[in-house]
This record gives sequence, structure tokens and C-alpha cells, in this order.
Amino acid sequence: MSDGSSTGSAVAEIAEEWDSYQEVPAIDAAYAEALGDQFAGQFSGATPDYLERLAARLGWSEGTRVLDAGCGTGGLTAALAGRTGCEAVGLDASPAAVRVARARLAGGARDDRTSDGRVSYLVGDMAAPDVPPRSFDAVLAIGSGYWSDPAVAVRNWRTVLRGARPAVVVVISRILRPQTSRDIELTLQEGLFAPCPDWEGALAAAGFHVEVRDLTANDAECVERLHAALARRLPELRAQMGQRVGERYVAEVEVLRDEHRAGRMRRTEIVATLVGALDADPDIDVDPEAYPDPEAYPDADADADATAPADDDGRAVDER
Repeated sequence: MSDGSSTGSAVAEIAEEWDSYQEVPAIDAAYAEALGDQFAGQFSGATPDYLERLAARLGWSEGTRVLDAGCGTGGLTAALAGRTGCEAVGLDASPAAVRVARARLAGGARDDRTSDGRVSYLVGDMAAPDVPPRSFDAVLAIGSGYWSDPAVAVRNWRTVLRGARPAVVVVISRILRPQTSRDIELTLQEGLFAPCPDWEGALAAAGFHVEVRDLTANDAECVERLHAALARRLPELRAQMGQRVGERYVAEVEVLRDEHRAGRMRRTEIVATLVGALDADPDIDVDPEAYPDPEAYPDADADADATAPADDDGRAVDER
């Protein structure tokens, strides 16, 4: 699939910068301090415990296939499979993030419950996943919906959904003010600021039943802890990332902390479900020759060193 977006080059630049942040020891140490035993290898404001509760609410279990759209370094993808028994496929625009995810998976999951081979990772556009139609029961996008056009993404996601109660879950942070020149200088993504992408409206327009929950309080506490942990490690960040980049990284998180303190930041969980089977959806035109093998996904390894064409979730440091 392709959404025809003209934002690919900008997203590729963001993905390239995010690639440079992978496996920075001081960042990992700060995230681990902020989340404690809930650190899954990435800081997203979501945790393995949260995913376990979410899966219980939505009935995800063995036999459920979930596309983790914008999976970053994949820790939460693996935790989802390990905690719930479902099959989880992580998709991200950053080849470096996917390489880290695969290396971590090969080295053993951080979560104490095995995923038993039910986890895989692909490089690609989260808003237009190149996967077989009707191959997933749910799409999960945590901290990754900042560059995609929600209407385009939802239309494409709907074609990959299947089953009696397909679902889309989007968890996103929003700053309730316009982006400033300082925000741009810090490379905080435009989609984080008002006017924010309207995922609720796009999902409702596509026929989903939409439920919204506010997760702001927990996110504010996480960002406070993260900023304190990063600030204590500023000398290490300067040494490991370079002085300018290390200082900017801490400054980005400081903006998020300050916006929470000012009451201008929101963290929202959007759960959208379709009631009724999609396996015979007349609106989805499927070429039976296009994917003769239901497991025949595009070879992500072949793309691992290529510039990814679309959405990446890595710029917001309180996201994945």
C-alpha cells in the first residue's frame, strides 16, 4: 500500500536522527531508572503491565495477531507477546531501530515471560503497512501517530484487519499550544503540538466505535522521573552523544516536563473497535495472487539498510 504522502523525506530525516540515539547507555540507564521493573527497552509512557491490562480488556490472547505500528526498538512488541500469548509484529520506519529490536529479541526478552517465537519485526511505513489484507486482529500505535495523516492510516489499517471484533488502539501525547521556533530548534515534532492529528475523528468516520481515556497523570509522573534521571546523567550524555546533541536531548524532555507542569499536555488512549466480522468486507478488494502465502511478508532484512519511506516514532523522547 502507499498513501502517496509527500512527507517521506522529512520523516526519513527524523528516522535517521532517531537511529543515532539507539543504544546510548546513558539514555537506557535513565529510562530504566524512570520505569524501574517496567522498563522494556524503550520509554513510551506505556509499560508491559499496561499492555497486559489492555489485552485483557480487548480479549487479546493466543491466536490474536497484533500489528505494532511504529514499534521503535521493539521492547513493548516483545512484552505484548510474552505477557498475553498473542502474536505481535512490530513495524517501524527506522532500520536501525528494527536492527536493535531483532538483536534484543535474539539475545533474550527483557520480560520474564517467553514470547516463544511469536514476535517479528519489519521495516516500513506504519501508515501504509505492506502486509497481506485481513492478516491482523488489531493495530496498536503507541507514541507513533505524529506524522501520518490519520484518515489515510485508518483507511489502510482497516484493510489489514480481520475477525469479529477488530480493534485499533492509539496512545498519543498532545501539547495544547502551537509549536514555537524553540520547539523546532529542539526538533520536537510538529504533530505533538496543536492542532494535533485527529485520530478520534478519523476512526469514527471510518465506522469504528471510539472510546477515549485520559492517561495524563501517569505520563506526567514518568516524564518528571525521566527528566531528573537524564539531568543527572548530562555529563555522560555529552560524552556519548556529543555536547550539543546531549544537551538538546535533555532540553526536549524539559519542554515536555514543563508543559505537563503548566497543564498544557495530555496523554490519550484511543480504543476503536468494529463490531461485526471483517473477513468478507465488500469494501476491500483482495487480489488472490498478491499474497499466495499468508505468511509471505516483504523481506524486511532486504530493506534494513535502506532509508525508510514513512512514519517513525522516535523523535518524542517520551514516546517510543
